[in-house]
Amino acid sequence: MTHTALEAIRAETDTGALWALLLLYFHDRGITKVSYHHFTGDVRAQDAVNVNADGFSEEWVCHYIEQKLYTIDPITEFAQSVTAPFRWSNIRNLVRLTVDQKRYLNDMRDAGVGDGLAFQVFGPGVRNGYVGLGVNAAGDFPSDALVLDFQVVAQAGHIRYCELNPTSFSGVDLSPRERQILRWIARGKSNSSIADILLLSPHTVDTLVRRIFSKLGVTDRTTAAVKGIGAGLILP
Repeated sequence: MTHTALEAIRAETDTGALWALLLLYFHDRGITKVSYHHFTGDVRAQDAVNVNADGFSEEWVCHYIEQKLYTIDPITEFAQSVTAPFRWSNIRNLVRLTVDQKRYLNDMRDAGVGDGLAFQVFGPGVRNGYVGLGVNAAGDFPSDALVLDFQVVAQAGHIRYCELNPTSFSGVDLSPRERQILRWIARGKSNSSIADILLLSPHTVDTLVRRIFSKLGVTDRTTAAVKGIGAGLILP
């Protein structure tokens, strides 16, 4: 059955239909709530996180997105640091929570969100994502074998989503020398160090760095490195 789902995912050419296909797959297996966060790789952009949700109350979804609660959500944050799925309800035992995160979890409880599974999916150029799968009752949690199937299908769906939505920086045209300098910037090297490494004059490196910033639409080295990785211009 999973093989059939994977074939359908690979054949899909529309992101809306892809989302509907994944919802059908999970709903048919007892999942009542599905959330998917796509991290674009551009951590400072306003749309650095795209949120899709199904089965949650409209009030909660609107509140979550409008208040940008994904910036303090400890479940999605912890999911990005581990590979194994975990239950939403276990988050208090897994990390040390901030005051805002404790308040968020209380709001989540009061909204009747319930419990579910959380795990990360991986994409190109740090375009990773989060998948949350909610159930109605503790007895509805899937078996370990089914959870593994869920991860495989969600991973395939995420990769297909990335393919159908190429990064907005994919058209950036850096010269081989500019890419080389960007790689050293990502490694934390200063302009003077890069000049020494590449046997270039400091003035030449300064000029090329400004050109890189202009092409990427950034004003600092950290964002340049993040966008370069997110666009696949350099390896992380």
